Amino acid sequence: MIGELRQFRRKRLTPEEGRDAALRYLAMPIDDRHAEATEWMLDDPETLLPLLDGVRAKGTSAPTEVLEEVRFLYRFLEKIEPRYPLDAFLLDEREYFLGETARIAGTVCRELSLRDEARHWLDLADGWFLQTENASGNIAKVGYQRLALRTEERDFGSVLELLPQLVATFKKLGMSEDAVKCRFLEVMALKESDRLSEVMPLLTEIADEAKGLRNDSLLAYAYVNLVQVHGGLGEAERAIAVAQEAAPLLRKLDNRVGLAKLYCGIGFLQKGQSNVTGAIEAFRSAQREFSEIGMRADIAAVQLVIADLLLDADQEKQAEWEIRQALPLIDEYKLVPEGFAAMTLLRESVRRQKIDRQALRSLHGYFEELQS
Repeated sequence: MIGELRQFRRKRLTPEEGRDAALRYLAMPIDDRHAEATEWMLDDPETLLPLLDGVRAKGTSAPTEVLEEVRFLYRFLEKIEPRYPLDAFLLDEREYFLGETARIAGTVCRELSLRDEARHWLDLADGWFLQTENASGNIAKVGYQRLALRTEERDFGSVLELLPQLVATFKKLGMSEDAVKCRFLEVMALKESDRLSEVMPLLTEIADEAKGLRNDSLLAYAYVNLVQVHGGLGEAERAIAVAQEAAPLLRKLDNRVGLAKLYCGIGFLQKGQSNVTGAIEAFRSAQREFSEIGMRADIAAVQLVIADLLLDADQEKQAEWEIRQALPLIDEYKLVPEGFAAMTLLRESVRRQKIDRQALRSLHGYFEELQS
């Protein structure tokens, strides 16, 4: 058996060969990849490094596709030991790639509101990273995703308590961009803790730090948050001015998640100005973006806001249709705490064909707060 394995061993690819193999692999539609993964050189670190870079870059433009990609890649990497036939992996490289693949999967699952699956992947990521040398940075990145999950589940007290430790860890490790990224969680937690006076200067500081780091992705998210805060404060001109800077940047980055959230911010601004038509148009744009990238939970959240606006426009039947479309998705993704009263009231009112407006507003207000 050992002789057979030696017969098939090959040298590790060069970085250029690995990059070319990764680009060829990523360029081919998933459904067309009939060859064995080893034929695509996925068992070589020089292929995996650029491959994971490419997959990460698609997380905000094609999250459902990324999830399918990393699920397959994780299963492949998991199976190649102990009968691994190549001399490519050194030391703890296999454990790192398994951990990073699981971390990406957990991140994308969180974006798609698949929270139970996200926790599962993050647990796997922690387990693999703990088997590697110098694991602190990677484990801290997993910790960020866990805090992001807590934020989405409205555990803001814990987020504000734990966040300084994580920021300090990133700074100590020289991971400046990750430290800045953590501050977006602080923004959301402060907003929900009625500490609005601290939010605007914090966002301005984040934007300045992102510019200093020349990180357009962080800057774009800072702009999206600024649009939402300016809109919430009724500062229409400032919100629109920032949105005009944000939109081309998000398109350049192909950040469709951020673009959808920007449309939501504009929609809430228009809603606050009683511009029902403009608000519906903005939310429909957000809905299209969410739909095209498979973010079904966010589609449901937007549908509730649109339903409320349709009631303002005396389109009760259309509003009822939007709510009926949204409720099964909210149940499927467990988007509200079990027994949330507004959900129960809204469902019952739809059954009686007389929409409980207060229940609707309470429920979509819950999602509005989480659009940052």
